[in-house]
Amino acid sequence: MMSEPFILDCDVYALSLERASGLVPPEFLSAYQRFIDYEGRQIPRLPRGEEEMARGLDVKLASQRGIHSPNYDSLPSLGAGKRKYALSIHSEGQTYYDDKDVVTRPDGTWILDYKAHRPADGKKPTDQSTSYLMNNLDDGVPVGVMIRNKSGYAVLGLAFVEQYNTETDSFTIHGPVNAQTEADRKFYLIRDSDLTQEERQELDRLKAQITAERDDRIRRFVTSVVRQRQDSFRKALLEAYNGTCPVTHADVNEALQAAHIDRYRGSNSQVVSNGVLLRADIHSLYDANLLSIEPETHILRLSHRLDSSAYRAFANEQLKMPTGKAAPDDELLEMQYKRFLAAQKSMAS
Repeated sequence: MMSEPFILDCDVYALSLERASGLVPPEFLSAYQRFIDYEGRQIPRLPRGEEEMARGLDVKLASQRGIHSPNYDSLPSLGAGKRKYALSIHSEGQTYYDDKDVVTRPDGTWILDYKAHRPADGKKPTDQSTSYLMNNLDDGVPVGVMIRNKSGYAVLGLAFVEQYNTETDSFTIHGPVNAQTEADRKFYLIRDSDLTQEERQELDRLKAQITAERDDRIRRFVTSVVRQRQDSFRKALLEAYNGTCPVTHADVNEALQAAHIDRYRGSNSQVVSNGVLLRADIHSLYDANLLSIEPETHILRLSHRLDSSAYRAFANEQLKMPTGKAAPDDELLEMQYKRFLAAQKSMAS
């Protein structure tokens, strides 16, 4: 049986541009605004020098490699003693980086699974850009996103790096970050409105503290609240699915996990309609986009990578799902299914 997938989440509970602005070199701030201003626009080439999008800035917006972290020594501030971060990413639409298509979420935001950069077999690892992007994930620092197409590049805008999946060796990029999504707190792990009165009072008390340990205490508190919601989410799924995995029919509680259809941030994700009760190994394959549940029909579709595995016995089976309010949301299933199809296309190319 496969181990539970190791998905590293950004544990900054309140991702925001204002917060990130204090962590990066000052030159990054004008670059962030440029990505926001160009959100949704088409550009003929990467903004690496004298292109219109790059004019008037003290920092390069992009480089030929997909993950761009500017040379801090070339900045007027010399990096201001800040940690090394990626400023932008772009997809060439090539098999080398194995990026998947951009998927629009029901709330109007989008996600992109972006493959980590690794050296070819037998080559020495000289490119540290993946480690810089991991710093963005750790600290809640955004990146500009551009996608190659037939006309040049589509500027998706600014986005946060929310997850890293070791099964797929890819980052989940979530955007766009702009005035509206910031006002709506789209990138908060948990919002004040999601808390009980007692929890809100405790969070306010922690925020009011002026100590070096304040942020760590807030992080531990929010993690505890999220864990409690996760436990309740699993209990609700166990009840909705009668303690049985719909794929394998396994009915041993210890082997069953609460799988999110859409792993978006916020306690509103911990609802039964955004979950499926799956055996641990099936959960791993689901998160790795190696299998998916077709929306509406609820037929299980498998990646061709599993054709010669024991899992092929489950292929094309129609799953028995809960009905009513406990039924999985078909709109969310469709979003995950699109990610699955994009992943298969990427694997085949």
